[in-house]
Amino acid sequence: MPGPAECEPKTIMKAPPELSATRAFIRAELTKQLRLILLLGTLMIGTTCPAWAASGPPNILFIIMDDVGIDQLQAFNPLARVATPNIDTVIAHGVRFTRDWTMPECSPSRACFFTGRYPLRTGVEAAILSYALPSSQVSPYEITTPQILAHAGYTSALIGKFHLGGPDNNPAGFRTPSVLGWDYYNGNLQGGPPFLDATIGGQTTDTTRYPCGFPLGDQRGVCWFQGPGNQIRCDNNKGAGYTGHDCVTLGGIPALKKNGDFATTCSDATIRPDFANYNGYYVWPQVINDHAGLHRSTVREYMSVFQTDTAINWLQTHRRGKNPHPQPWMCTVSYDSIHTPYQEPPTNLYPPGFSWPPGIPEGCETEPQLKVLNDLMLYALDQEIGRLLVGAGLAQRLPSGQLDYHPEATDTMIVLLGDNGTYLAGVNPPYDPLRSKGTPYQTGVATPMVIAGPLVQQPGRTVNALVNAVDLFQLFGEIAGLDVRALVPQSHILDCQPMLAYLTNPSQSFFRQFNFTQIGVSNHAPSVQTHPCVLSVGPLKICTDTLFNTEELCQDDGGQWFGPDDIPPNQQQASCCDVRANVYPHLVITPTQSWAIRNERFKLVKSDRAACESTENPFEFYDLQPTLANPVGLDTSANNLLRDNAPPLTPLQAANMAELQTALTNLLDSEPVCLGDGNLDKVVNREDFVGVHRYWGQPSVFDFNNDGTTDQNDLDLVLQNFGHNCLTTGSGKRQ
Repeated sequence: MPGPAECEPKTIMKAPPELSATRAFIRAELTKQLRLILLLGTLMIGTTCPAWAASGPPNILFIIMDDVGIDQLQAFNPLARVATPNIDTVIAHGVRFTRDWTMPECSPSRACFFTGRYPLRTGVEAAILSYALPSSQVSPYEITTPQILAHAGYTSALIGKFHLGGPDNNPAGFRTPSVLGWDYYNGNLQGGPPFLDATIGGQTTDTTRYPCGFPLGDQRGVCWFQGPGNQIRCDNNKGAGYTGHDCVTLGGIPALKKNGDFATTCSDATIRPDFANYNGYYVWPQVINDHAGLHRSTVREYMSVFQTDTAINWLQTHRRGKNPHPQPWMCTVSYDSIHTPYQEPPTNLYPPGFSWPPGIPEGCETEPQLKVLNDLMLYALDQEIGRLLVGAGLAQRLPSGQLDYHPEATDTMIVLLGDNGTYLAGVNPPYDPLRSKGTPYQTGVATPMVIAGPLVQQPGRTVNALVNAVDLFQLFGEIAGLDVRALVPQSHILDCQPMLAYLTNPSQSFFRQFNFTQIGVSNHAPSVQTHPCVLSVGPLKICTDTLFNTEELCQDDGGQWFGPDDIPPNQQQASCCDVRANVYPHLVITPTQSWAIRNERFKLVKSDRAACESTENPFEFYDLQPTLANPVGLDTSANNLLRDNAPPLTPLQAANMAELQTALTNLLDSEPVCLGDGNLDKVVNREDFVGVHRYWGQPSVFDFNNDGTTDQNDLDLVLQNFGHNCLTTGSGKRQ
């Protein structure tokens, strides 16, 4: 058996020449921790050294599950109804974090993962939609995780959903992943799968007949396929036909008759479909972005399957044992599932023996149907995560089919989590669908997180410390042996806290006193108008008028649209307040902005409310301590300690509320306003002057007044504030 000297991680401390004494000390301490881990591991289990011990720091496999909240996994919520055996295996061999907070929506959380900075600093306060200006996308001047890890020799890939910026209103366009530091990107830049194609490739104008993007059920018909040279052919599967589901799974388009029926023979299929139409998870726009250039195409394969295949292919080419010039890597596999639009996964990814529950017809429109689809998609995602680990060489399959995973024998740390809470209809009890994704409440921001790999001591543990999405930025640096604060300019205020010690030291005390989350709105040009969209949860109605600017976007999330387009003028409403006044008297209106902060027990929420709710208390206050009536400590409306007719606060409650109010105020005031600074150095100088001219006439981070164009107005703002150092002299002059 090798001794500890032979197992020493000889290159884990690789550093740039400018390494400071502080960073050297940190790295030396990390080296001691790693040596202890290796010694304990070899003494206790008698295995050979991990593969990375002699060649450098561990690899990092970062798996992001979209819209998978803490309610979805049985290891975090016993009432969750979907078995996830592969994820459970990783949890059993890792460290489970039970009080992880993300931001309430996708883009803000992802910006936190890769910058270590809260939305109030990055400007990414809401999900990035096509109208979001560069000030609401991740700036090219941010320091991102792949740029940090490059200091330790890491190569980086991001596969799947991006949603950090671009291609719309961004000078980098489809090359945004490369500009933000990734060596390789392959996936979809947008926030989720495209809309479902109810026209079936343009073969019908009746969009009510096939709302799920293909004919449902066991009926079999013929299928259109596109071959080399874009030649379209009709195929009857040697007379056996295809179900509509089988057809789209194989990359085809179900053939329809002129009357809109599913065609049973090719002679009946007289309408040639449009293969340019996207269709949810089955047909979507792909972007490949690396140092070799840019490639765009349309992929006709179920997203989760494609993302797993692509990740496996990339990982197999970067295995240290097969690469003549090995270097550590970080691969982010960012699955789109289980984001809307809900759509049935391929049948080979269904749970064994699945059939639609009695009383719920197959479909994708009603709440019960959406819940079934949510659960099917989650099970399929778990299957793909298992396949990813096996394909990456990190696990094997036992004869029983169970995942066989021994992280101590691998060279890779696995970080797996959800990016925000579950969406509405998919939420499992006892969590609150009214306060789910898109809200700052527990169901919207509490997500499952597990970390496994060779650095973990005493796997199978649970850590109850407060951790935040921003902390992953520091963790990735710690795994690589890097001090992120020494590599990020002081003008970029970091909010992350250490995490590695939770993995290496089972008795580690907690780092965070407070946890924080926020949601706002994206900056958009004055010409962009958003309109009311009403979402249903049972008999209750929830309205937002700050998010959706098209009917299609609203309906894609299952909403009722009250803006223009197909809605008669007499049914249109200008705001959610108007919808409440004229249509739904008991309408719940989402705030325009919300912030939440908690300590070990209590939580404070502050919101900017709609005009018709301006007299309501902007604050809510909750005791998150579990009780028999509230077993997971949820912040439901009934538990608001500041609600009307609530008893006066006790001295303990009042003291905690005052503490949280002060902490929230201090945090929101901690980011200096720096008008005229576009490159994030907190100084208005020549670089900003040059930046305005560089992007003249187009959207950019130098468009300070957010009118959609970098122009004379922005140049004037630079000149008015020229010379200001906002870290020392405060903000510049306002327009």
